[in-house]
Amino acid sequence: MLIANPFALVRASDYTDEQINSLWVEIGAQTIDAVIEPQSKISKYILGGKGTGKTHLLRYYSYQVARLRFSKETGLETLAKQKFLAIFVRATGLDAARFEGENEDKNKWQQLFGVYIELRLVEGVIDALCDIKNSSLREDFSDRSLISELGNKVVDQSFLTCQTIEDLRAWVISQRRQIDDAVNNAAFVGALDIRIPFSIGSLCLPVSKAIGRWKESLSELPLIYLIDEIENLTESQQQVLNSLIRYGEGLATFRVTGRLYARKTLSTLADGEENREGAEFKTTYLDDILRGYGKYPDFAKKFVARRLRSVGVSAGSKRSSGPDFDPLSCFEEIDSSNYYSVAVDRLNIDSAESTFKKSFVDVLKSAIGNDTRSAGAAKEIVDILTGGGIPLVLQKLNLLRFCKKYKKNESKTTLARKIKAEVIEYMASEKTARTSYATAYGHWASDLFAQLCRESKKLEGIPYAGFDTFVKMSCGNPRNLLIILGRAYEIATFKEVDFINGHKLSLSIQTDAAVEAARFMFESDANYGTQSDNARRSINRLAQILRTARYAINIPEVSPLAVSFYEGDLTAEARQTLNAALNYSFVFEIYEGRPDRNSERVNRKIQLNPLLSPRWGLPISIRGDLGLSRELVNAIFDPEREKEFDFLLRTLSSKWNNPFSNSLSAHQESLPL
Repeated sequence: MLIANPFALVRASDYTDEQINSLWVEIGAQTIDAVIEPQSKISKYILGGKGTGKTHLLRYYSYQVARLRFSKETGLETLAKQKFLAIFVRATGLDAARFEGENEDKNKWQQLFGVYIELRLVEGVIDALCDIKNSSLREDFSDRSLISELGNKVVDQSFLTCQTIEDLRAWVISQRRQIDDAVNNAAFVGALDIRIPFSIGSLCLPVSKAIGRWKESLSELPLIYLIDEIENLTESQQQVLNSLIRYGEGLATFRVTGRLYARKTLSTLADGEENREGAEFKTTYLDDILRGYGKYPDFAKKFVARRLRSVGVSAGSKRSSGPDFDPLSCFEEIDSSNYYSVAVDRLNIDSAESTFKKSFVDVLKSAIGNDTRSAGAAKEIVDILTGGGIPLVLQKLNLLRFCKKYKKNESKTTLARKIKAEVIEYMASEKTARTSYATAYGHWASDLFAQLCRESKKLEGIPYAGFDTFVKMSCGNPRNLLIILGRAYEIATFKEVDFINGHKLSLSIQTDAAVEAARFMFESDANYGTQSDNARRSINRLAQILRTARYAINIPEVSPLAVSFYEGDLTAEARQTLNAALNYSFVFEIYEGRPDRNSERVNRKIQLNPLLSPRWGLPISIRGDLGLSRELVNAIFDPEREKEFDFLLRTLSSKWNNPFSNSLSAHQESLPL
């Protein structure tokens, strides 16, 4: 095995500039351009969950990193190819917590923070200009014109000593350090003693015009400030940023990234007036783009190959990490051929150990009449549905179809024989016939196989395996894919298994890795106090509903991983907990919603993050959704109503596991009560 884990989680903020370039994997120029929109005159928030690539994206398009891609070009030639000048600043690098004052001093500290962030932004601009000047020796640049343009906005007398762009850089650094010293001293003396050299918006915005005077060919070049991780700014500090966005029209634009919940306010310093979506800014959600990106599986393969190359896997290895490398060759997969019979044999699932027939007989005989004769009749029906050498998954499908088609006043034996004829026809047609039975198999097979695995005494859980499976589980998030593969690599290394160059990684190790990845994401990766604790508990209750549905005798919905509900049914507390669960990426919003059958409204629809599925043995893909009633959705998400949950769950379990107690359709409008 390799010494270094190629899938170890490393924050993009910790990458070197060289790594930002070397680990970059293109997802399509049009897709990226739609995110960054470098020529747009409107600033933009780029929001996304942890691991969606926000930091990597901004740093990749910054001037400093772009210079490495065009190392043989001059700075001017780099800008000609890039077609914009982008300056990257991380909010955490500002140490913003230092600028939080008390009571009457709050406005003073807010103003100081505004000046400080401008100095940091302009320092990045001047660094880029110095590089452009030093690498373009045959070009003429007017340092005096640039300084003269900025001097109109600066009130500090020391600015008058600046003659060259190098002097300007030294002045900016000096002003920044003075603020650092004043802030540090204020912590000891209890007073802030500093003179602000300019007002907010008077330096980082007009510097774009100054660049045009410095070099005429750059007069129309867009200046973009890339600010990362704004969730680390307080509400008052975000007001400063919002003001710069508002004042920047025609001068500079901003690309601001953060978590889904990063934006605390839209108000500005102009008496709290708010910026408006579509006017002062636009918003892009990276999660939605990545989940909807049709070529994400291809991206994932390139992403993995690039990671392997970064730690030294060469084309001479048994499995090349070059352009033709296919990660699928490294992982065993669950063989679904012959109605999962191959997988049943591979996993040693013994039909004699399966309890589903006995359970079905017990449930059915109670509907026929709970006596000896009824027991015999129920057993005969089950024998019809499962006998004759039918593969286990099809046996289960026959029982499920019996539940779906059951009507109280019709012959149960006739129905069983009809279903038996359908399965014989289906098997004889080699799955080419377009029948309702074939459709049912396509819908339910994976859930029924999961039931077999759960019932088997020789398996400890539901298997999750195959690179394609892990790609689906990552749900468009490269970090999620790294979490799974990183756990797989750790376990394989411990067991001295080289699945990169040797044998494929076994189903059991892959399953262990998937379970570990789910545990990490659920327990360790989003631990932020009471809010995240409430979100976790609510997701555990939601998962119990989904698990009960998937392993019921009469599964109420295909691959239960999503639910729908009426937004107006949520209590304020339930809505707050749901928002937290969305912010921590425990669940995802499905924006098209679910039309309500009895009204004109469109209900909200959410799905569990499939990375968490192995924790409860849930599917990784969705087809339908479970409708939640007012009582149930609040019992899940409202911490004050969680005591009602156990009763509601027992009611659902009884309904789904006693399908013959009434003749109601399984496609209920909503779950009780």
